[in-house]
Amino acid sequence: MNILSIIWLVTIFISVVSQIILFALQADALRRYKHRSFRLLAAGSICFFIYAAIGAIPYLFTVSTSVLTGLLITSVVFAVVGVAFGLWGTTLLFRRFGELQRAASGVVAEAA
Repeated sequence: MNILSIIWLVTIFISVVSQIILFALQADALRRYKHRSFRLLAAGSICFFIYAAIGAIPYLFTVSTSVLTGLLITSVVFAVVGVAFGLWGTTLLFRRFGELQRAASGVVAEAA
């Protein structure tokens, strides 16, 4: 294994560890606050974890070109879905924060 492969594996490992920590924080917030934004953020974290795990497979095992192509397609799907969940969850979280901020300052938002 060359130095670039080792560096790539280390970055995948660091990404997976940080994603596990984020997932734990999101799961705890979901348990406490039960807001769907945390469910979406946790789903995005799981998708990213799977994306990173799939990305590590070619560095750990010898695979054929067709398997590598299948892994790439699968990992891209998980990445796109994870980004969508992450953006959607973040949007909902920011909206909820705005609602709470207005309520805390005594401003009642008009119903749409």
